[in-house]
Amino acid sequence: MNKKVSKPLSIVMLSGLVFTAACGGEEEAQVASNPSDLEGKEITVGTWKGTDAEVKAFDELLAAFTEETGIKAKKKVYNDYQTQLQTDLVGGTAPDVFYVDAFLAPELSKQGVLEPLDQYIEQAEKDLVDFYEPAINAFKSDDQLFGLPKDYSTLGLYYNKKMIEGAGFTADDIPSDMGELPGFLKELKGKLPSGVTPAITTSELARHMFVLQSGSTEVVDGDGMAVLAQSDQIAAMQPLVDAYQDKLVQRPADLGQGWAGDSFGAEKAAIMIEGNWAISHIEQNFPDVEMGTKEVPTIGGNSGSMMFTVSYSLNSDSEEKAAGWEFINYATSKDGMKIWSEGAGVLPSLKSIAEELNLQDDELKAPFVAAGAYATPWQKGDSLSIVAREYNNLLPAALKGDMTLEEAMKKAEETANKDIETQLK
Repeated sequence: MNKKVSKPLSIVMLSGLVFTAACGGEEEAQVASNPSDLEGKEITVGTWKGTDAEVKAFDELLAAFTEETGIKAKKKVYNDYQTQLQTDLVGGTAPDVFYVDAFLAPELSKQGVLEPLDQYIEQAEKDLVDFYEPAINAFKSDDQLFGLPKDYSTLGLYYNKKMIEGAGFTADDIPSDMGELPGFLKELKGKLPSGVTPAITTSELARHMFVLQSGSTEVVDGDGMAVLAQSDQIAAMQPLVDAYQDKLVQRPADLGQGWAGDSFGAEKAAIMIEGNWAISHIEQNFPDVEMGTKEVPTIGGNSGSMMFTVSYSLNSDSEEKAAGWEFINYATSKDGMKIWSEGAGVLPSLKSIAEELNLQDDELKAPFVAAGAYATPWQKGDSLSIVAREYNNLLPAALKGDMTLEEAMKKAEETANKDIETQLK
Protein backbone atom coordinates (compact mmCIF):
# COMPACT_ATOMS: atom_id res chain seq x y z
CA MET A 1 0.00 0.00 0.00
CA ASN A 2 0.96 3.62 -0.40
CA LYS A 3 3.11 4.65 2.54
CA LYS A 4 2.72 8.40 2.19
CA VAL A 5 0.35 10.21 4.53
CA SER A 6 -2.37 11.92 2.53
CA LYS A 7 -2.90 15.66 2.45
CA PRO A 8 -6.31 17.10 3.45
CA LEU A 9 -8.94 17.27 0.77
CA SER A 10 -9.86 20.65 -0.64
CA ILE A 11 -12.87 21.98 1.23
CA VAL A 12 -13.72 24.20 -1.73
CA MET A 13 -13.87 21.28 -4.14
CA LEU A 14 -15.74 19.03 -1.75
CA SER A 15 -18.38 21.63 -1.00
CA GLY A 16 -19.75 20.98 -4.45
CA LEU A 17 -20.34 17.36 -3.57
CA VAL A 18 -22.82 17.89 -0.77
CA PHE A 19 -25.88 18.37 -2.96
CA THR A 20 -24.90 15.68 -5.45
CA ALA A 21 -24.36 13.00 -2.80
CA ALA A 22 -26.88 14.14 -0.19
CA CYS A 23 -29.04 11.07 -0.66
CA GLY A 24 -26.15 8.59 -0.96
CA GLY A 25 -26.68 6.94 2.41
CA GLU A 26 -30.49 7.09 2.48
CA GLU A 27 -31.32 4.58 -0.25
CA GLU A 28 -31.73 0.89 0.45
CA ALA A 29 -28.62 -1.11 -0.36
CA GLN A 30 -28.63 -2.50 -3.88
CA VAL A 31 -27.56 -6.08 -3.17
CA ALA A 32 -28.41 -8.65 -5.82
CA SER A 33 -30.38 -11.60 -4.45
CA ASN A 34 -28.42 -13.72 -6.89
CA PRO A 35 -24.99 -12.35 -7.92
CA SER A 36 -25.29 -14.20 -11.25
CA ASP A 37 -28.00 -11.68 -12.18
CA LEU A 38 -25.19 -9.14 -12.47
CA GLU A 39 -23.31 -11.06 -15.15
CA GLY A 40 -22.33 -8.72 -17.97
CA LYS A 41 -22.45 -5.61 -15.82
CA GLU A 42 -19.37 -3.37 -15.95
CA ILE A 43 -17.74 -1.36 -13.17
CA THR A 44 -14.68 0.83 -12.83
CA VAL A 45 -12.29 0.59 -9.88
CA GLY A 46 -10.10 3.57 -9.06
CA THR A 47 -6.53 2.98 -7.89
CA TRP A 48 -3.26 4.87 -7.59
CA LYS A 49 0.00 3.91 -9.22
CA GLY A 50 1.73 1.10 -7.37
CA THR A 51 4.81 -1.04 -7.66
CA ASP A 52 5.18 -3.48 -10.54
CA ALA A 53 4.16 -6.27 -8.18
CA GLU A 54 1.07 -4.37 -7.08
CA VAL A 55 0.03 -3.65 -10.66
CA LYS A 56 0.37 -7.29 -11.63
CA ALA A 57 -1.48 -8.52 -8.53
CA PHE A 58 -4.33 -6.06 -9.05
CA ASP A 59 -4.75 -7.14 -12.67
CA GLU A 60 -4.91 -10.75 -11.48
CA LEU A 61 -7.50 -9.77 -8.88
CA LEU A 62 -9.70 -8.08 -11.49
CA ALA A 63 -9.46 -11.10 -13.80
CA ALA A 64 -10.33 -13.53 -11.00
CA PHE A 65 -13.29 -11.36 -9.98
CA THR A 66 -14.67 -11.35 -13.54
CA GLU A 67 -14.20 -15.10 -13.85
CA GLU A 68 -16.00 -15.65 -10.53
CA THR A 69 -18.92 -13.26 -11.07
CA GLY A 70 -19.18 -12.46 -14.77
CA ILE A 71 -18.96 -8.77 -13.90
CA LYS A 72 -16.49 -6.86 -16.01
CA ALA A 73 -14.10 -4.70 -14.00
CA LYS A 74 -11.75 -2.16 -15.48
CA LYS A 75 -9.31 -0.04 -13.54
CA LYS A 76 -8.78 3.67 -13.60
CA VAL A 77 -5.27 4.57 -12.49
CA TYR A 78 -4.71 8.04 -11.08
CA ASN A 79 -1.24 9.58 -11.27
CA ASP A 80 -2.20 12.33 -8.81
CA TYR A 81 -4.78 10.31 -6.94
CA GLN A 82 -6.17 12.87 -4.55
CA THR A 83 -6.47 15.77 -6.96
CA GLN A 84 -7.83 13.72 -9.84
CA LEU A 85 -10.29 11.81 -7.68
CA GLN A 86 -11.59 15.11 -6.27
CA THR A 87 -12.14 16.36 -9.80
CA ASP A 88 -14.01 13.20 -10.80
CA LEU A 89 -16.16 13.26 -7.67
CA VAL A 90 -17.17 16.87 -8.32
CA GLY A 91 -17.81 16.13 -12.00
CA GLY A 92 -19.81 12.96 -11.36
CA THR A 93 -17.32 10.76 -13.21
CA ALA A 94 -15.66 9.01 -10.28
CA PRO A 95 -15.23 5.21 -10.39
CA ASP A 96 -17.86 2.92 -8.90
CA VAL A 97 -15.32 1.66 -6.35
CA PHE A 98 -12.13 3.43 -5.31
CA TYR A 99 -9.34 3.34 -2.79
CA VAL A 100 -9.81 5.49 0.33
CA ASP A 101 -6.98 6.24 2.73
CA ALA A 102 -8.24 5.91 6.31
CA PHE A 103 -6.89 9.40 6.99
CA LEU A 104 -9.43 10.80 4.49
CA ALA A 105 -12.36 8.51 5.25
CA PRO A 106 -14.08 10.74 7.86
CA GLU A 107 -14.01 13.77 5.58
CA LEU A 108 -15.28 11.88 2.55
CA SER A 109 -18.01 10.13 4.53
CA LYS A 110 -19.09 13.48 6.02
CA GLN A 111 -19.43 14.89 2.50
CA GLY A 112 -21.68 11.99 1.50
CA VAL A 113 -19.58 10.62 -1.36
CA LEU A 114 -19.08 7.21 0.26
CA GLU A 115 -21.90 4.67 0.40
CA PRO A 116 -22.39 3.12 3.86
CA LEU A 117 -21.73 -0.61 3.56
CA ASP A 118 -23.61 -1.87 6.63
CA GLN A 119 -26.74 -2.98 4.75
CA TYR A 120 -24.69 -4.64 2.03
CA ILE A 121 -22.67 -6.54 4.62
CA GLU A 122 -25.80 -7.60 6.48
CA GLN A 123 -27.65 -8.75 3.37
CA ALA A 124 -24.60 -10.62 2.07
CA GLU A 125 -24.10 -12.14 5.53
CA LYS A 126 -20.45 -11.19 5.33
CA ASP A 127 -18.53 -12.00 8.52
CA LEU A 128 -16.17 -9.23 9.67
CA VAL A 129 -14.64 -11.19 12.55
CA ASP A 130 -11.66 -12.25 10.43
CA PHE A 131 -10.57 -8.64 9.82
CA TYR A 132 -8.04 -7.03 12.11
CA GLU A 133 -10.22 -4.86 14.32
CA PRO A 134 -8.16 -1.64 14.06
CA ALA A 135 -8.33 -1.88 10.26
CA ILE A 136 -12.13 -2.13 10.31
CA ASN A 137 -12.45 0.66 12.87
CA ALA A 138 -10.43 2.99 10.65
CA PHE A 139 -13.39 3.25 8.25
CA LYS A 140 -16.17 3.76 10.78
CA SER A 141 -17.85 7.13 11.20
CA ASP A 142 -21.06 7.84 13.11
CA ASP A 143 -21.59 4.12 13.70
CA GLN A 144 -21.49 3.35 9.98
CA LEU A 145 -18.86 1.51 7.96
CA PHE A 146 -17.69 3.26 4.79
CA GLY A 147 -15.12 0.82 3.44
CA LEU A 148 -13.46 -2.56 3.88
CA PRO A 149 -9.67 -2.60 4.32
CA LYS A 150 -7.67 -4.13 1.50
CA ASP A 151 -4.40 -4.29 3.45
CA TYR A 152 -2.51 -2.40 6.14
CA SER A 153 0.90 -1.34 7.39
CA THR A 154 2.14 -0.82 10.94
CA LEU A 155 5.24 0.46 12.70
CA GLY A 156 8.00 -1.74 14.05
CA LEU A 157 11.51 -1.39 15.43
CA TYR A 158 14.41 -1.97 13.01
CA TYR A 159 17.95 -2.62 14.15
CA ASN A 160 21.24 -2.98 12.31
CA LYS A 161 22.50 -6.44 13.24
CA LYS A 162 26.18 -5.72 12.67
CA MET A 163 26.11 -2.54 14.72
CA ILE A 164 24.21 -4.08 17.60
CA GLU A 165 26.42 -7.15 17.67
CA GLY A 166 29.55 -5.04 17.15
CA ALA A 167 28.63 -3.08 20.26
CA GLY A 168 28.47 -6.32 22.24
CA PHE A 169 24.69 -6.66 22.33
CA THR A 170 22.11 -9.05 20.94
CA ALA A 171 18.60 -8.33 19.71
CA ASP A 172 17.28 -9.51 23.07
CA ASP A 173 19.20 -6.70 24.77
CA ILE A 174 17.10 -4.08 22.97
CA PRO A 175 14.51 -3.13 25.61
CA SER A 176 10.94 -4.25 25.11
CA ASP A 177 9.60 -1.22 27.02
CA MET A 178 10.03 2.44 26.08
CA GLY A 179 10.98 3.37 29.63
CA GLU A 180 14.21 1.36 29.36
CA LEU A 181 15.11 2.47 25.83
CA PRO A 182 16.95 5.76 26.65
CA GLY A 183 19.33 3.94 29.01
CA PHE A 184 20.10 1.36 26.35
CA LEU A 185 20.65 4.03 23.69
CA LYS A 186 23.04 5.86 26.02
CA GLU A 187 25.08 2.71 26.50
CA LEU A 188 24.94 1.95 22.78
CA LYS A 189 26.09 5.43 21.77
CA GLY A 190 29.59 4.99 23.14
CA LYS A 191 30.11 1.76 21.23
CA LEU A 192 29.00 2.81 17.75
CA PRO A 193 31.25 3.95 14.90
CA SER A 194 31.87 7.66 14.66
CA GLY A 195 29.06 9.55 12.95
CA VAL A 196 26.39 6.92 13.70
CA THR A 197 23.43 7.95 15.86
CA PRO A 198 21.91 5.31 18.16
CA ALA A 199 18.36 5.91 16.88
CA ILE A 200 16.37 8.00 14.45
CA THR A 201 12.85 9.41 14.64
CA THR A 202 10.43 11.04 12.24
CA SER A 203 8.98 14.07 14.00
CA GLU A 204 5.42 13.64 12.77
CA LEU A 205 2.10 12.98 14.48
CA ALA A 206 1.58 10.06 12.11
CA ARG A 207 4.42 8.29 13.95
CA HIS A 208 3.75 9.59 17.47
CA MET A 209 -0.03 9.58 17.90
CA PHE A 210 -0.10 6.26 19.73
CA VAL A 211 2.48 7.60 22.19
CA LEU A 212 0.47 10.76 22.86
CA GLN A 213 -2.62 8.66 23.45
CA SER A 214 -0.92 6.06 25.65
CA GLY A 215 -2.23 7.76 28.78
CA SER A 216 -5.82 7.53 27.45
CA THR A 217 -6.11 11.19 26.31
CA GLU A 218 -7.13 11.37 22.65
CA VAL A 219 -5.42 13.93 20.38
CA VAL A 220 -8.83 14.99 19.02
CA ASP A 221 -11.80 15.29 21.36
CA GLY A 222 -15.46 14.52 20.68
CA ASP A 223 -16.02 17.98 19.22
CA GLY A 224 -13.13 17.64 16.78
CA MET A 225 -10.83 19.94 18.74
CA ALA A 226 -7.09 19.39 19.19
CA VAL A 227 -5.84 18.05 22.53
CA LEU A 228 -2.04 17.99 22.64
CA ALA A 229 -0.88 19.50 25.93
CA GLN A 230 -2.44 17.41 28.69
CA SER A 231 -0.07 16.28 31.45
CA ASP A 232 -0.17 12.60 30.45
CA GLN A 233 0.63 13.53 26.84
CA ILE A 234 3.58 15.67 27.85
CA ALA A 235 4.85 12.92 30.17
CA ALA A 236 4.61 10.36 27.35
CA MET A 237 6.55 12.49 24.85
CA GLN A 238 9.16 14.06 27.16
CA PRO A 239 11.52 11.05 27.02
CA LEU A 240 11.80 11.48 23.26
CA VAL A 241 12.65 15.18 23.63
CA ASP A 242 15.23 14.40 26.31
CA ALA A 243 16.78 11.65 24.21
CA TYR A 244 17.00 13.99 21.22
CA GLN A 245 18.71 16.69 23.23
CA ASP A 246 21.14 14.09 24.60
CA LYS A 247 22.03 13.12 21.00
CA LEU A 248 20.63 9.63 21.49
CA VAL A 249 18.00 10.17 18.80
CA GLN A 250 18.16 12.35 15.68
CA ARG A 251 15.89 13.21 12.78
CA PRO A 252 16.67 12.36 9.13
CA ALA A 253 17.12 16.08 8.41
CA ASP A 254 19.88 16.20 11.03
CA LEU A 255 21.72 13.58 9.01
CA GLY A 256 21.18 15.27 5.66
CA GLN A 257 18.38 12.99 4.47
CA GLY A 258 14.65 13.16 3.95
CA TRP A 259 13.44 9.85 5.34
CA ALA A 260 14.40 7.62 8.26
CA GLY A 261 14.55 4.57 5.99
CA ASP A 262 17.34 6.12 3.95
CA SER A 263 19.26 7.15 7.06
CA PHE A 264 18.99 3.61 8.43
CA GLY A 265 19.89 2.11 5.06
CA ALA A 266 22.94 4.36 4.78
CA GLU A 267 23.97 3.05 8.21
CA LYS A 268 23.79 6.46 9.84
CA ALA A 269 21.50 5.08 12.55
CA ALA A 270 21.53 1.77 14.41
CA ILE A 271 17.83 1.70 15.34
CA MET A 272 14.67 3.19 13.87
CA ILE A 273 10.92 2.84 14.32
CA GLU A 274 9.30 2.79 10.89
CA GLY A 275 6.68 1.03 8.78
CA ASN A 276 6.95 -2.37 7.16
CA TRP A 277 7.28 -0.68 3.75
CA ALA A 278 10.88 0.05 4.69
CA ILE A 279 11.74 -3.66 4.44
CA SER A 280 11.57 -3.83 0.64
CA HIS A 281 13.11 -0.35 0.30
CA ILE A 282 16.18 -1.33 2.30
CA GLU A 283 16.49 -4.73 0.64
CA GLN A 284 16.37 -3.16 -2.83
CA ASN A 285 18.46 -0.04 -2.21
CA PHE A 286 20.80 -1.12 0.59
CA PRO A 287 21.30 -4.86 0.01
CA ASP A 288 24.41 -5.06 2.19
CA VAL A 289 22.60 -3.92 5.33
CA GLU A 290 21.75 -6.77 7.68
CA MET A 291 18.63 -5.80 9.56
CA GLY A 292 16.37 -7.31 12.15
CA THR A 293 12.94 -6.22 13.35
CA LYS A 294 11.01 -6.29 16.60
CA GLU A 295 7.70 -4.96 17.82
CA VAL A 296 7.70 -1.35 18.97
CA PRO A 297 8.62 -1.26 22.69
CA THR A 298 5.62 -1.15 24.98
CA ILE A 299 4.64 1.94 26.95
CA GLY A 300 3.99 1.12 30.57
CA GLY A 301 3.61 -2.52 29.59
CA ASN A 302 0.98 -1.77 26.92
CA SER A 303 1.63 -2.58 23.27
CA GLY A 304 1.39 0.25 20.77
CA SER A 305 1.99 1.10 17.13
CA MET A 306 0.37 3.02 14.29
CA MET A 307 -1.71 1.50 11.50
CA PHE A 308 -1.98 2.89 7.98
CA THR A 309 -4.71 1.28 5.93
CA VAL A 310 -6.68 1.77 2.72
CA SER A 311 -10.18 0.59 1.89
CA TYR A 312 -12.21 -0.37 -1.09
CA SER A 313 -15.13 2.05 -0.84
CA LEU A 314 -18.31 2.39 -2.87
CA ASN A 315 -19.19 5.60 -4.68
CA SER A 316 -22.55 6.80 -3.32
CA ASP A 317 -23.33 8.19 -6.78
CA SER A 318 -22.56 4.95 -8.63
CA GLU A 319 -25.19 3.57 -10.99
CA GLU A 320 -23.83 0.05 -10.43
CA LYS A 321 -23.81 -0.18 -6.65
CA ALA A 322 -24.77 -3.85 -6.56
CA ALA A 323 -21.94 -4.80 -8.92
CA GLY A 324 -19.56 -2.47 -7.09
CA TRP A 325 -20.40 -4.15 -3.80
CA GLU A 326 -19.74 -7.55 -5.35
CA PHE A 327 -16.23 -6.40 -6.19
CA ILE A 328 -15.61 -5.16 -2.65
CA ASN A 329 -17.02 -8.39 -1.27
CA TYR A 330 -14.81 -10.53 -3.51
CA ALA A 331 -11.64 -8.45 -3.10
CA THR A 332 -11.93 -8.73 0.69
CA SER A 333 -12.83 -12.42 0.64
CA LYS A 334 -10.20 -15.03 1.42
CA ASP A 335 -9.73 -15.83 -2.27
CA GLY A 336 -9.48 -12.22 -3.38
CA MET A 337 -7.27 -11.08 -0.56
CA LYS A 338 -4.85 -13.95 -1.02
CA ILE A 339 -4.38 -13.00 -4.68
CA TRP A 340 -3.72 -9.37 -3.74
CA SER A 341 -1.58 -9.74 -0.63
CA GLU A 342 0.52 -12.65 -1.89
CA GLY A 343 1.15 -11.02 -5.26
CA ALA A 344 1.69 -7.47 -4.02
CA GLY A 345 3.69 -8.45 -0.94
CA VAL A 346 1.47 -6.44 1.43
CA LEU A 347 -0.02 -7.38 4.80
CA PRO A 348 -3.54 -8.79 4.40
CA SER A 349 -6.30 -7.32 6.54
CA LEU A 350 -7.72 -10.83 7.08
CA LYS A 351 -6.07 -12.72 9.93
CA SER A 352 -6.72 -16.07 8.27
CA ILE A 353 -4.76 -15.10 5.15
CA ALA A 354 -1.85 -13.84 7.24
CA GLU A 355 -1.79 -17.25 8.91
CA GLU A 356 -2.14 -19.10 5.60
CA LEU A 357 0.85 -17.19 4.23
CA ASN A 358 2.79 -17.89 7.45
CA LEU A 359 3.50 -14.20 7.94
CA GLN A 360 3.57 -14.70 11.69
CA ASP A 361 6.73 -16.74 11.12
CA ASP A 362 8.34 -14.33 8.67
CA GLU A 363 11.61 -13.17 10.21
CA LEU A 364 11.14 -9.53 9.22
CA LYS A 365 7.38 -9.10 8.83
CA ALA A 366 6.16 -10.92 11.95
CA PRO A 367 6.37 -7.88 14.29
CA PHE A 368 4.29 -5.80 11.90
CA VAL A 369 1.69 -8.54 11.58
CA ALA A 370 1.46 -8.81 15.36
CA ALA A 371 0.81 -5.07 15.59
CA GLY A 372 -2.25 -5.49 13.38
CA ALA A 373 -4.17 -6.59 16.46
CA TYR A 374 -3.50 -3.50 18.58
CA ALA A 375 -2.16 -0.62 16.43
CA THR A 376 -3.79 2.82 16.47
CA PRO A 377 -5.30 3.69 13.06
CA TRP A 378 -4.06 6.90 11.46
CA GLN A 379 -7.55 8.35 11.54
CA LYS A 380 -9.19 10.72 14.00
CA GLY A 381 -12.02 12.59 12.35
CA ASP A 382 -11.97 15.28 9.71
CA SER A 383 -9.86 17.76 11.73
CA LEU A 384 -6.83 15.47 12.13
CA SER A 385 -5.02 17.07 9.18
CA ILE A 386 -5.03 20.43 10.97
CA VAL A 387 -3.92 18.90 14.27
CA ALA A 388 -1.10 17.01 12.52
CA ARG A 389 0.06 20.11 10.66
CA GLU A 390 0.50 22.12 13.85
CA TYR A 391 2.08 19.24 15.77
CA ASN A 392 4.58 18.70 12.95
CA ASN A 393 5.32 22.43 12.82
CA LEU A 394 5.91 22.87 16.55
CA LEU A 395 7.55 19.63 17.72
CA PRO A 396 10.95 20.52 16.17
CA ALA A 397 11.06 23.65 18.36
CA ALA A 398 10.76 21.44 21.44
CA LEU A 399 13.31 18.95 20.17
CA LYS A 400 15.87 21.68 19.54
CA GLY A 401 15.20 23.35 22.88
CA ASP A 402 13.77 26.57 21.47
CA MET A 403 10.62 25.92 23.49
CA THR A 404 9.70 23.47 26.22
CA LEU A 405 7.58 20.55 25.06
CA GLU A 406 4.62 21.90 27.00
CA GLU A 407 5.00 25.35 25.42
CA ALA A 408 5.26 23.88 21.93
CA MET A 409 2.26 21.61 22.37
CA LYS A 410 0.10 24.36 23.87
CA LYS A 411 0.91 26.59 20.93
CA ALA A 412 0.21 23.76 18.47
CA GLU A 413 -3.10 23.04 20.19
CA GLU A 414 -4.18 26.70 20.27
CA THR A 415 -3.24 27.34 16.64
CA ALA A 416 -4.95 24.17 15.45
CA ASN A 417 -8.13 24.94 17.37
CA LYS A 418 -8.36 28.43 15.90
CA ASP A 419 -8.34 26.92 12.42
CA ILE A 420 -10.76 24.16 13.39
CA GLU A 421 -13.20 26.70 14.86
CA THR A 422 -12.97 28.75 11.66
CA GLN A 423 -13.67 25.61 9.61
CA LEU A 424 -16.74 24.80 11.71
CA LYS A 425 -18.32 28.24 11.20
